[in-house]
Amino acid sequence: MEKTLKSGLQVKTLGRCMASFCPEPATMVATFISSHYTPEPWGYCGGHVASVFVDDESYERRRVGGSLRRRSGYEIRETNETEAAELAWEHGAEERWKAEGRIGEYRRITELHAADTVDGMLVDAWTAGACVALHDALSEKNRERWLAMTTAQQCEVAVHLTMGGR
Repeated sequence: MEKTLKSGLQVKTLGRCMASFCPEPATMVATFISSHYTPEPWGYCGGHVASVFVDDESYERRRVGGSLRRRSGYEIRETNETEAAELAWEHGAEERWKAEGRIGEYRRITELHAADTVDGMLVDAWTAGACVALHDALSEKNRERWLAMTTAQQCEVAVHLTMGGR
């Protein structure tokens, strides 16, 4: 799943490299050079920048397969201070979710768009999103009551109140 950060940098979930199935964090930025439109910069790990973006001569020799890109057609640079801070925030998401407990588990399911079990109950991304939205909107007093409920009760109340259904 791709994500666009506030700085405009596109990365995979949790600030990972844009190359297919790469678990490495994005540390480099590649932007297509165009006079017709303003493209979004993409975040890559250093290994993929070296293997995917090749010089013109190597591109002509190994053009079979289509996964190579001409280095001359891209601006490739290290992340700037703003992008590095946003990527650090994305990389720290797992620790923040663990610290939040059950609501952190809902946030993880929502962010990763993948169903998972929470206290033994399977929760899908839609329901987890409803739980996160309700949690963030509740006052402190009502939030304490809601957090004391079981996972099944939280999900039912959240879907009913935030999505208007059952």
